[in-house]
Amino acid sequence: MQDQLQVPAAIQGKFNIALTQSKFQQLANKADSLVYNEDNLQEIAEFLKSLRAVKKAIDETHKEGKAEALKIGRDWDAAKNTFTAQVTSIEEKPQAEYSRICREIEQRRLDAEREKQRVLNIKQGIETNALKFANDIAGCTTVDRLAYVERMINLEKGRKEKYEEFLPDAIARFNELNSLLATQKVEVKRLEEIKRQEEEARKAKDDEKLIELQQRREESENIIEEAKIVVQETAVQQSLNSHVEYADVVMPEVKARRTTWKFEMVNEKEVMKKAPELLIVSLNEEKAREVLKTLKDTNQLDGKQELILNGIRYYEQKTF
Repeated sequence: MQDQLQVPAAIQGKFNIALTQSKFQQLANKADSLVYNEDNLQEIAEFLKSLRAVKKAIDETHKEGKAEALKIGRDWDAAKNTFTAQVTSIEEKPQAEYSRICREIEQRRLDAEREKQRVLNIKQGIETNALKFANDIAGCTTVDRLAYVERMINLEKGRKEKYEEFLPDAIARFNELNSLLATQKVEVKRLEEIKRQEEEARKAKDDEKLIELQQRREESENIIEEAKIVVQETAVQQSLNSHVEYADVVMPEVKARRTTWKFEMVNEKEVMKKAPELLIVSLNEEKAREVLKTLKDTNQLDGKQELILNGIRYYEQKTF
């Protein structure tokens, strides 16, 4: 009743007339005296039929009363659309061109950032490999091991797909390491020869020769240790001296009026497999009705109250 009091009196009056003409009050009084049993089914059915007639009268009153308001609303909508169209006709081209230019600027900015990151990754890759090879060289104690590292460096100098236009920089960087490696290889080879001669002197029990060779071995080992330090320090210093220069692209500053995240489904099967909870599955009612009609026409529903076919339940529903 409180909700009714908020309705304008004129509207309430029209609905009250509909109720009076439909003899609603008599029906309301009769509701309390209805007997609900099987012997009284016909009377209950007639009573419900009368109530449905009252509701129909209410619907008719609503439809008639709302028609004028709907017309006014449609007139306002038409006026709004007409005047908005005038603005849109002028706005359309500037907005489209402005959006196009802004998107192009944004794309150039993204391309420039990606290019900057690509160059940085390649340059960092050169320095990372150079430091690794320097450590490998410093850790070598045999000519064979040095030869292996040298092969790895030479293979890296042929990685055009990895270093792209900076391959000459990488080659120059690795050539410096090859030069240091060659120097160390000579000294390691000399040390290996000294050790071989030491073994022969030891077998010959030539103590004088053995002492001389031990002195030479210590000198060679010291040279090698110094060379290890040099190759590592050189690699570190070259890495510190290396820097990447970028040609900054000057672009107008653009700012989006609004930035939002959106989503769309690009692989339905993958979503169904990995995240089915994100899907809303519903029947195509038009197609389901076609199947239902076929089932009826082919008498497949005769004598049945329901039929489950392809995961869909077709069932009989009665309204009393």
